[in-house]
Amino acid sequence: MRLSAYFQQVLPLDKLILLLCSCYLLIDACNGFLLNQFGRSFGLSALYKLLILILMLSCLSLRTAKAFLLFPALFVLLVPGPFYSWLQLGGTLAADMGLMLKLISPFIAFYYLLSLARLDKAFALQSMHRVFVINYLIVLVNFTFGALGYGYTSYLPQAHLAQVDLGSKGFFNAANELSVVLLVLSAWLLQYYWRQQKLIFLAVAASSLWCASLMLTKTGLLGTIILVLLIPLMPVLLRLNWSRLALLIFLLMVTVILLIWQAPLLLTHLGLAEKLQHIYQQQGLLGVLLSNRDKYAAEIWQMASFYYSDSHRFFGIGLIGVSEHLWKYWAESDPFDLLIFYGVAGLMFFLWIFTGFIAQNLKLCRLFSSELAATLVLLNLLLLFVSCIAGHVISSGMLWPVWGFINAAALIHCSVDTTAKKTESLHVTQ
Repeated sequence: MRLSAYFQQVLPLDKLILLLCSCYLLIDACNGFLLNQFGRSFGLSALYKLLILILMLSCLSLRTAKAFLLFPALFVLLVPGPFYSWLQLGGTLAADMGLMLKLISPFIAFYYLLSLARLDKAFALQSMHRVFVINYLIVLVNFTFGALGYGYTSYLPQAHLAQVDLGSKGFFNAANELSVVLLVLSAWLLQYYWRQQKLIFLAVAASSLWCASLMLTKTGLLGTIILVLLIPLMPVLLRLNWSRLALLIFLLMVTVILLIWQAPLLLTHLGLAEKLQHIYQQQGLLGVLLSNRDKYAAEIWQMASFYYSDSHRFFGIGLIGVSEHLWKYWAESDPFDLLIFYGVAGLMFFLWIFTGFIAQNLKLCRLFSSELAATLVLLNLLLLFVSCIAGHVISSGMLWPVWGFINAAALIHCSVDTTAKKTESLHVTQ
């Protein structure tokens, strides 16, 4: 067998990559456990994900050279500003290089799964589903430990709050990142089992809401409720006419009114009422929504304007440039942070990744009436909103495998349906 032909099949290396992806959240939890127990994580999670990325890139380089060349091109686009800051300030570019790798990682996962699907679509979809199921079960076990009192609380103790241990994230270190991971895992499983097995759908819906109520993040709670309520409506949404649209708007308005009416009782039951009431009294509605991120953003902008020239800020000043003057160098709003770190190129990258994924799935909705693509439009819009007001989406080290995979799955799923219909039509004509 020729060497080039050997790589055009599912390899043992592919099975290893998918096995590693199935356990990556377990490694994140172990990383948090080590940090919790010993004060050091030894870089376990970062090394594990770096191994996955290297293996994925190896496969891509052998199968799709054009896709592989995209990644160094993105590095070249983002690096000039931080590199110039490094020339001025000295120090190290390690943090910036790590962040740039996180930024392009969803694309690596996306193109890797597509390259695998070109060889065997059924294997790619089955393996991806297994990755989501196993990681979801890992999240459930983690929250079970959290409910029993192990691991981290979601919020640091605050003097003005009577309840000290507010929320639980188990052994995962970052509650905001865990929230968006929960949304992506839940979105896939909810849409899958709504079509396949309604009882499992109900179990996933209940367990996702339980996890979100334990974590007590706005992202997790609201996002999970929206997914659970709207995913069953996707078949209706794809066949909307004016009467159905009017009925849907009416039902949504009733749901929103009921949620607002019961919000004080719900938040009191969850333990969030006291915290949100204090923030509202101190900072108003904007404070409840942004949690001081607007103040951090203003401070970072003033610092950057004072210390760096307009031309430097056009290309970005990097993490290295912000951390030189401020200890809090994240505003935790992805578009703002990318604009500061990587300039106009960073902001364009932010717009590109979201518009790319959303436009792709809208097109699949129009061409194939795909319920999965419709779900992904909703999911990516939720992630876009979260990315703007809370960050930790594009810059997340936990999210990229499942986010890249789920967006690739819609393309693969539609191509499988198209192939099946063509085969069926051939049998009919014969």
